[in-house]
Amino acid sequence: MATQSTSSMTWDPWQPAPYEQTAGAPLLMHGEVSNHYRGQIEAEGVQQVLIALSPDGVSVFTALERVTGRIGDRSGSFVLQVSGTTGGGTAKATLEVLEGSGTGELAGLRGTGTYFCDNPGPDGNATVTLDHSFE
Repeated sequence: MATQSTSSMTWDPWQPAPYEQTAGAPLLMHGEVSNHYRGQIEAEGVQQVLIALSPDGVSVFTALERVTGRIGDRSGSFVLQVSGTTGGGTAKATLEVLEGSGTGELAGLRGTGTYFCDNPGPDGNATVTLDHSFE
């Protein structure tokens, strides 16, 4: 049976770096960001992110993040695959726990979720929801 856990997520200021630019096309960037989860998920994460930023300021991003801490009364780590968009002052993403990535008491973790942020700047925060179960 799946359980739903909700937390707030904040992040340290970070600056993605361009790695490819073509006139009139999306700017391709990459970066590393440290995330902090507080609530039913109490954890720290390190995320490697790839971003395509269109000339109109809308971006698409994909990332992998190792999250280390606890969900409820279980502790360990797991990897999230993140896919999302930003634009119009919001950011939203879908999350998927990579199968087999759980360690410690989080071994066997499965799950999907979302996050939403209405202030995606360097000092913003997001609401994270993760529907999860264990094998």
